[in-house]
Amino acid sequence: MYKTKIQNLKDLEFYSAINTITNLVKKWRERSPDNKELKILEDSLIEIFLWTNNMEQEHRLLTGAISEHREEKNKALSKYYELKKKYDKMKELEL
Repeated sequence: MYKTKIQNLKDLEFYSAINTITNLVKKWRERSPDNKELKILEDSLIEIFLWTNNMEQEHRLLTGAISEHREEKNKALSKYYELKKKYDKMKELEL
């Protein structure tokens, strides 16, 4: 899948933000390993990241499937027009 410069920039911003947050949570958890709220925050952050990653993968697969479908459709149309052209020529010869 081709990504635009803007999409790449947005991905970089997202991964940078996730990295910053996970490093902060990790540091806080090391200081307070028994803090239940920090554990919930850590687990929730992991869930958000995994969900986002899954959505990105699904989007990439969907985009690939759409692209493949378009390519097959264009090939079929091209073949159709080629055959129609031959058919029209044959019809002209019959007249």
